[in-house]
Amino acid sequence: MNKMENIKGVLFDFGGTIDTNGIHWSEMIWMAYESNKIGVKKNSYEKAYIFAERSLNTRGILKTTTFYEMLIQKLNLQLQFLVREKHLENISIETVAKQLVDTCYEKVKTTINIQKEILIYLKNKYKLGLVSNFYGNLKTVINEFDLQDIFSEILDSQLIGLRKPDPLLWKTAVKLLDLQAEETVIVGDSYINDIAPAKYLDCKAIWIKGKSWHDQNQFEHFSADRIIYSLSELKTIL
Repeated sequence: MNKMENIKGVLFDFGGTIDTNGIHWSEMIWMAYESNKIGVKKNSYEKAYIFAERSLNTRGILKTTTFYEMLIQKLNLQLQFLVREKHLENISIETVAKQLVDTCYEKVKTTINIQKEILIYLKNKYKLGLVSNFYGNLKTVINEFDLQDIFSEILDSQLIGLRKPDPLLWKTAVKLLDLQAEETVIVGDSYINDIAPAKYLDCKAIWIKGKSWHDQNQFEHFSADRIIYSLSELKTIL
C-alpha cells in the first residue's frame, strides 16, 4: 500500500478507534453480555444502551471520572433500564455491572497497550491530536491509560460545546495543531462522525472498520482514502 504524502498531522477518534481497534462500544458491551451469559435479547440491550448514553450526555459526569468509573455508571444505567422494563429479573445490578465492566476494561487495557506502539511511532513523525464525542473527562481517561504525552491537542466534545458529526469540531483541532486541512489525516471508526467530516474539510480520511453499531458497508464506495482493519496498518500508510 502506497504511503500518503505531504502529511504533517494525524487526528484520531478515541472511542471505537484507539480503545477498541475499530469495534463500536455497543458491540464491545454486547460481547461482554454474551460472554457473561446475561440473558437478554439484543434489541432490548440496544434500547438500554441508547438510554444510558443519552442519560450520561444529558447529565454529564465529573472531569475526574476514570474510564473504569464511567463504564460502571454506564452499565448500572443499562441494567437499571433492563430491570425496570422487565427484560431482566432476579439479578444484582451492582454485581452484574462489575462483571461486565471488568470484562470490557481488561480488553481495553490490552488493546491500548498494543496501540501505544503505533501511536509513539506516529508521534515521532507527525503532530497528533485526539477528537472525541466524550463526557468531559477525556483528559482523565488519557492519563489513566498513560497516553498524555502522545497527543498535542485533546478535544472533548462536552467541553468544547460541539459534537460530531459537526465538522467544526475537527476544523478546530486542525487549527489548534497549526495545520492546513490537506496536511491532515483523520482516523476513525465511524463514516458519519469521522470520515464524512474529514472529506468535507478536505482532510485525508482513514477508516478503521470493525463491528459497528449499524451496518456501514453502504458507505464503502464513498470517500475514505484508505480502509484499514487495525491501527497497526497505519505503519504501511503513514
